[in-house]
Amino acid sequence: MSVRRIDDHTLGVLEFGQVLEILASFASSDLGKAAARSLYPSTDPQWIPQRLAQTSQLKDLLQQGIRIPLAGIRDIGPMFTRLRHKQTVLEPSELLLIKQVLEVASRLKQFLLELENERFSQLRSMADGLMELDGLIGQINHCIGPDAKVRTTASVKLAAIRDKINQLRTQIQQRYEQLTADPQVRNALENNKIVFRHGRPVLAVKSNYKACIRGTVLDRSNTGATLYIEPESLVQINNELEEAIFEEKKEINRILWELTHQAIGSRRQILQTLKTLGQVDLTYAKARFSIAYNCCCPQIMPEPMVRLVDARHPLLVRIAADRNKVDVENAGQYVVPVSPRIGGDLDLLLVTGPNAGGKTVLLKTVGICILLAQSGCHIPAAEGSQIGVYHQVFADIGDQQSIQDNLSTFSAHVKQVIRILANTRPGTLILLDELGAGTDPQEGAALAAAILDELLARSGHVIATTHMGQLKAYAFSRPRAENASLLFDTEHLQPTFKLLMGTPGSSNALAIAQRLGMPRKVTAKAKQTIGSQADHQARLINEVQKVRQLAEDRRAEAEKAVLQAIATRQQLEQQIEQLRQQEQLLQRQADLAIDQSLQQVKVLVDQFCKEIQNAPKPWPQQATGLADQIDAILRQSPLQVRHAQFIKDLRRGDSVYMIPFKTIATVDKVLYNRGTIVLLAGGKQIELGLDQVCRPEVARYL
Repeated sequence: MSVRRIDDHTLGVLEFGQVLEILASFASSDLGKAAARSLYPSTDPQWIPQRLAQTSQLKDLLQQGIRIPLAGIRDIGPMFTRLRHKQTVLEPSELLLIKQVLEVASRLKQFLLELENERFSQLRSMADGLMELDGLIGQINHCIGPDAKVRTTASVKLAAIRDKINQLRTQIQQRYEQLTADPQVRNALENNKIVFRHGRPVLAVKSNYKACIRGTVLDRSNTGATLYIEPESLVQINNELEEAIFEEKKEINRILWELTHQAIGSRRQILQTLKTLGQVDLTYAKARFSIAYNCCCPQIMPEPMVRLVDARHPLLVRIAADRNKVDVENAGQYVVPVSPRIGGDLDLLLVTGPNAGGKTVLLKTVGICILLAQSGCHIPAAEGSQIGVYHQVFADIGDQQSIQDNLSTFSAHVKQVIRILANTRPGTLILLDELGAGTDPQEGAALAAAILDELLARSGHVIATTHMGQLKAYAFSRPRAENASLLFDTEHLQPTFKLLMGTPGSSNALAIAQRLGMPRKVTAKAKQTIGSQADHQARLINEVQKVRQLAEDRRAEAEKAVLQAIATRQQLEQQIEQLRQQEQLLQRQADLAIDQSLQQVKVLVDQFCKEIQNAPKPWPQQATGLADQIDAILRQSPLQVRHAQFIKDLRRGDSVYMIPFKTIATVDKVLYNRGTIVLLAGGKQIELGLDQVCRPEVARYL
């Protein structure tokens, strides 16, 4: 990924971290969740399409109902961090965890490599980062059992030690039974079981019977009523058992050290595998996010630009899902989509409209879609959306008043804009909310116009929102600028949140105030103050918006009709292709049936020839002639002709399907004189008859 970093302040105000939390919730492991939370937008035009393609291909698999083998992924990285800082041995449970993760990686690698190469090439490439460590897996399997204990078969020495321990324990049990066979001793015992104190087997003796047992008191109960005595007759054998157990621990520790050193020796490959597992799980999370939030893969354009079709902010979709108690898949209907654009022939989009009409949400939606796309994620928008890679994104959104720094809202915005101006260059997108607000309207509008002039002079792309009427004329006087408005329903006196490109909007402040309960005499007096001309201008803007909206609705209907026609054509083309494939399948099946019938006839004739070999002439010669004729007919069958040409065209390194083994192998050499072919599969050479191989794509017809 590119080392250039998108502005951290921008990531904060666009709430990128909150969106990443949503993304992380779709990962299957803590490793994938951590990868999602640390995801960062790239500025590398090579990296972004690759990651988007991986997301698209994995989404395709999920939508087909194919299960991705990700179960069992664990973050074993901290183990190796610990091993690096101090000399320590891995516990059996930790070694089992390493084995489990490596087995997951092995299964996942096999799954990825079995995917169709052309269709899933980017997913298949991820298998390169999953290292094959079968040796380490085998060693851990050999030494550690599923109960997280070292197996007796881990070494010859351990097997001998444990055999000795078992023998000693058997002897102790026998000695115990001999002791307790004495009625006097049995009466002295608190219970009839061997108990252990300080790792040594002892007898639980009633304190008043101490004299009945000759031995050493190793412990006593809290009340003193029971003494734990090691009988003299068991001391020697107990010493031997203790020594054997000590030897067992030494051997187990040696085995664990050996396995630990093997793991440390494979540390680089394991950490690489772990990183790739996290990336695959992250891609899995991206694909699930795309499905849940009805996302599309944006087309990546060669130049910086944005063209969104029916985009929705994912945080708004999630809020709508919670509010309406529906799944996020069905919550999009409760969020009004927007379709803004910037770039190409447009360097400035100036958005006006009512308070609480969605202007800030528009900026955040554009920003979050760019950040997601440049992070390799699909965007919550419709097909046809386009994004060109931006090297930098700046956003000045929200109230940034600071008590600590003694900054007013206006001062905080100015400070941020100064920083943006200093760093704007070609390939920069700037999102400005309420430009020029927070001070005298006339001065604010003049300052805002000067700021926009400077940003455009520096070749930046700007989307700015404003309430200032003076700025509405700004876009009309700039060749690569355009007005846009968020519509207001004048009949119901409420915002619609719909974006209309090409037309400035009215703030409708008086209408909103009236809807919120402001006394009519107050709003009437305000209308008199602003004058009839301003009121007429507002009404004119609203009328223009209605006309434009009607035109947009009809254009949308026309586009919908075109899309339906395209979809119908694609559906028909798919049906034609399916019929063509079905025709090929039937033809191949018919050819196969004919070939098999001829083969059966040939077998019968060959058998008949053998049976009449000693018959009087001319019967043997006639039978042989008939067999030759059938051979000639068989060689001319469609299936045999195609097979003969296939064998003739084979070259070393080509792939063929081995019919007996039902798998694909690589050609090493073709022995025409022997009628056989030598193949490489799984590191081994296999020689088969030429009739026992076929094209890989033909295998599905067999």
